[in-house]
Amino acid sequence: MKKLFLCMALALCLLQSGLLYSQDDMTTLHGISAKVLFIDYNTPNSVDGFKLGNGLELAYLRSIDQNMVFGVPLKVGVVNIDGDENKTTIVSLDFTGQYLFSKPESIFRPYLFAGIGIVSEAFEDNNPQVPVGLGFNYRLGESSFLTFQGEYRKSFEDQRDNIQLGIGWHFKLKPAPRPPEPIDTDGDGLPDAQDNCPDEAGTLAANGCPDTDDDGVPNGEDDCPTVKGPASNYGCPTDDDRDGDGVPDDQDQCPDQAGTAELNGCPPKPKEPEKPTVINADTDGDGVVDSKDECPDVPGLIVLLGCPDRDGDGIADKDDRCPDEAGPIARNGCPAKDTDKDGILDEDDECPDQAGFIALKGCPDSDGDGIADKDDACPRVAGKASAKGCPDADGDGVADKDDACPNEPGKAEHQGCPFIDTDGDGVADRDDKCPKEKGTAATEGCPDFDGDGVPNHKDLCPNEAGLVTASGCPDEDGDGTPDHLDKCPGEKGTNQGCPDIAKEDKEFLAFAAKNVQFETGKATLKAQSFTTLDKVADIMSRYPRYHLTIDGHTDNVGDGAANQLLSEERAQSCYEYLLARGVPPLRMQYKGYGASKPVGDNSTAEGREKNRRVEFNMYIK
Repeated sequence: MKKLFLCMALALCLLQSGLLYSQDDMTTLHGISAKVLFIDYNTPNSVDGFKLGNGLELAYLRSIDQNMVFGVPLKVGVVNIDGDENKTTIVSLDFTGQYLFSKPESIFRPYLFAGIGIVSEAFEDNNPQVPVGLGFNYRLGESSFLTFQGEYRKSFEDQRDNIQLGIGWHFKLKPAPRPPEPIDTDGDGLPDAQDNCPDEAGTLAANGCPDTDDDGVPNGEDDCPTVKGPASNYGCPTDDDRDGDGVPDDQDQCPDQAGTAELNGCPPKPKEPEKPTVINADTDGDGVVDSKDECPDVPGLIVLLGCPDRDGDGIADKDDRCPDEAGPIARNGCPAKDTDKDGILDEDDECPDQAGFIALKGCPDSDGDGIADKDDACPRVAGKASAKGCPDADGDGVADKDDACPNEPGKAEHQGCPFIDTDGDGVADRDDKCPKEKGTAATEGCPDFDGDGVPNHKDLCPNEAGLVTASGCPDEDGDGTPDHLDKCPGEKGTNQGCPDIAKEDKEFLAFAAKNVQFETGKATLKAQSFTTLDKVADIMSRYPRYHLTIDGHTDNVGDGAANQLLSEERAQSCYEYLLARGVPPLRMQYKGYGASKPVGDNSTAEGREKNRRVEFNMYIK
């Protein structure tokens, strides 16, 4: 029980010290209250006889927000407890939470509360209790309230439940005013009262004013705001002492760094820790002192002045070209080696891993043409040095494999061929497609009157420059169809220069031929055909350069003349429907073919169904 009292006391201290968060404004119920109590221990415990006890309550209340309040009430009273002849003195300490329903500025503020408490009877017996109840505060003045509260207390001990009614007075505490924080308008860390430039962020050295060069002279007073200088010279460097250290520049060895006169105007250098002097030190422990050891960090031999010799040939490793193979001094420590056993030492052998000839500095010559394989472009076939070891039948210095005229001497720039140019156009006859007519290299020696890169014999417009893709003719849209043959000169396409009909549109026109339906034996369209014809009209609107033929067909059942007339009337019905949907009449024509162009076998029902159709064909006129 003592621990519970201690915990409640600690909570009270925290509330009082302000460690629990609250809003200290004029609307919070934040203060102390005192009540007169009327206590009933008989009614809740079903004890006959109605006897009231009395008591006093003193409470401290701390607001968490405008509606939530924590309180610590301390109560003292005398009560009638069943089984005790005399009245019993009780002392209780509770920790409660209140929830107030109305606004803080309201005159009447009802609330609910609940909590936990400990009750001591005659300072001997203690029992925990849980108080719950309701109450209200009625405003009498700015800081004073009439308060009424009723609570039921459930005890953890038998026959100790009780009811308490309290009426009293609540006084709202006002927080002490906080001292105003110093104002720092420009946020430079110096209060406005001490800031010579309160609206401009500056430095402490310049009393809060801007100081670009950080020389302690405010910009407004600094005649040289971007260069450091003493205040005595209005912030500008003096003519004879730029760094302001008192040493004239002509005597200052560091004229741009402030220093001391003892160091000729230079700043003092940090001292390096002195290394202890060790006499006759031998760092690597090889018996040669460091002062005489040429390799002081690696153990070595005394005869080699402290340097190691891994191969033991008497040459220090640092001077030995082959430190892991013993060799004479004359060879810088390397042994005499002939890896390919061709009688030529590796150091003189240009091909040390391949046996070769002395005349070729140790390199092989597989084809025996006197040219080492490493320099021979044709190492398996004897050739000439002038052709890099390859055969050269005409001796023009161009190897036969690269010589376009292997039996005629020529120059390398002409691929080994003699330069013959009958028409004198600069294109050799062998490469000239028109060897007797002057042309250009771009047209393989053929004439090109309009200079468009297409020779006259291939140029459909030889006197008018055009595109290669359009056979030398102008092609405005670059689709490969010359403008004079292009039905759509401003649009790219491959159908006489017009945009091609999209694959899905072609497929729909083929579908439409089978899907347009008529009344049996008549030219009257069925309603199910309207959607299909609407799509045909839409396709025509998207290809304005195209025309449309509407061809009607029937099977061979019945009279031929009647079939011919029916096919034409059905084609006309489609024509009139499309006309009504906005397709221009000059872009359409219709015709009937009767049974003259079957696509199926008229001897079968399936074939006859295929033959009864209206075809829609788009074309460029």
